[in-house]
Amino acid sequence: MLATLVESAGSVVLAVLGISFLIFMHELGHFLVARLFGVRVEVFSIGFGPRLFGGRRGDTDYRISAVPLGGYVKMAGEYSEQSDDRQPEPDELSAKPIWQRFMIFAAGPVANLVLAFVLFPIAFGNGVPFLAPLVGDVVPGGPAWKAGLQPGDEFVSINGNHVYGLSDVSLEVALSDPNDTRAVIRRAGHEFEQRFELERSADDSRYDIGVLPAVEDALHVEDTGPAYQAGLRTGDRLLAVGELAIGAWHDGKTLTAQDVLGLGIADGAGIEVRVEREGRTVSFPVAPELHTPADATPQLGALALQTRTCGLRGKAAVPEAALQLGDVILQVGDRPVFSGSDIRTALAGAATPVTLLVRRDGNLRHVPLDADMMAAVIQRDVVFDADLQGPPIVRMHPAGALREAGVPDGALLLSLNDMPLESFAALHTFVNEHREQVDYDVRYAVEGVEHTVSVRARPTPVPDYGLWLELRQVVYDVSLAGAIGAGVDASVNALRNTGMTLAKLFTGEVGTENLGGPLAISKITYESAQWDFAKLLFFLALLSVNLGFINLLPVPVLDGGQMVFLLCEKVKGSRLSERFLQNAQMAGFVAILALMVYVTFNDILRFT
Repeated sequence: MLATLVESAGSVVLAVLGISFLIFMHELGHFLVARLFGVRVEVFSIGFGPRLFGGRRGDTDYRISAVPLGGYVKMAGEYSEQSDDRQPEPDELSAKPIWQRFMIFAAGPVANLVLAFVLFPIAFGNGVPFLAPLVGDVVPGGPAWKAGLQPGDEFVSINGNHVYGLSDVSLEVALSDPNDTRAVIRRAGHEFEQRFELERSADDSRYDIGVLPAVEDALHVEDTGPAYQAGLRTGDRLLAVGELAIGAWHDGKTLTAQDVLGLGIADGAGIEVRVEREGRTVSFPVAPELHTPADATPQLGALALQTRTCGLRGKAAVPEAALQLGDVILQVGDRPVFSGSDIRTALAGAATPVTLLVRRDGNLRHVPLDADMMAAVIQRDVVFDADLQGPPIVRMHPAGALREAGVPDGALLLSLNDMPLESFAALHTFVNEHREQVDYDVRYAVEGVEHTVSVRARPTPVPDYGLWLELRQVVYDVSLAGAIGAGVDASVNALRNTGMTLAKLFTGEVGTENLGGPLAISKITYESAQWDFAKLLFFLALLSVNLGFINLLPVPVLDGGQMVFLLCEKVKGSRLSERFLQNAQMAGFVAILALMVYVTFNDILRFT
């Protein structure tokens, strides 16, 4: 416990020092160029607000201030101190030529950009860990699935830009042309180019390619948990869970480690885990512990059918294909089905042709499948998701209240406490709106025969096996020349991505909900410090690019705004009026303050 607290405290200190260092370098850029041109600097502050401590040397008070959200250099003769008729002193900012003042204001952002070009190579030289740019799995129906990507495929570049980790893939995709995104993919040692048509992700406005990260096959085992008590240990290499083995063909796909573990524990029952340890194959039976989360709400344990077609590709996607998007498959022949796995299993053992009972556009119809279409479904060229809007034909959670009350899979729920149910979504809404209620009279039908049963809703217990798989990482540990090359590449990419992100924010192509503020920056910096010192340097370099670029924006209060004022002064041939400058500065300050409030609110929503 003490070691964990010490480690966390060390990460906090590193995060604070890292961000403070970026601010210091920015202000140092202003300070050095101001002194180079003979401008008197009165205050050099890290932070804003009341002075906490510091010291004076010459004309300058070097201080640490109370609010650690930036810093500033206060130069004699800044605009806020001038009047239109006062002649500045020789060592004041306003007495200097326009080109010197321009360079003074530009020096802060330039210092941050130069710093990034220094930090990136140092980070790469120390070995930066990234989330491996590998496809762990594809989201059914998504762009990567439609393009035919497979688990194990590696992203090399997106639109000609090299990617180091899967987060780079997400960023490049979010900033791409959604109708023409091209990636170089490496599969089994061979590279090829693949074009994608992107779709916006379900949870925000960003474009998403639809891939899931790869995981390691070595288990992580919680000390004292069920898996540990059964004899499993962290580092054991997973081979199989029950009859499900990594690399085996099952339900239309080759099983990955994540598939094996996920399918193995899906029903919450005891499992047999087979692992490799020190060159030997050993097996351990693991019985889960059932926990009920403290904030869990009472549930009936009804699950929606997972038989609605949400994706078609290849021969299944042609206009004359038997199945259409939105079809809900209810039966394969005479066999009721409740999930995509049920459908594929039933088709695998059926003679051709086979007839499906399908609900399409609210009507039931029989749809015949030929051998090619059956193969397309079995090979996952047709994928399925939940049917939320159709009549609430449901399957039961194995440990749910309805299952315990005797309601069978495939039952049609007609009403809850005499309230008619038209869809599974209506059922879900009703239960969520009556969370304080636990006793229900449930009316349902099976093969046209109605039944009524009293059910007491309860929180669904969650099985805990005490084992999991970590996301796969890759470490770029390169030579000095390689580190410099990778650092330059990362610097240029960071500049480009920052500019494109801001441009897409203004055009609305990237939603403002994706903006992060001081809380998000602090959290990510802290996590980077926990992961690895090289990762912290890498993130600080990214942050330095952003700090430099944003300060160049033509917004009053920012350095870029001051530079625009100087260009206006050059064109006008005389200084801008002090009243105009003060009003512009105030408007810029209000705008920046409003943005800070907004992004901080975003951060609070994101982390709560």
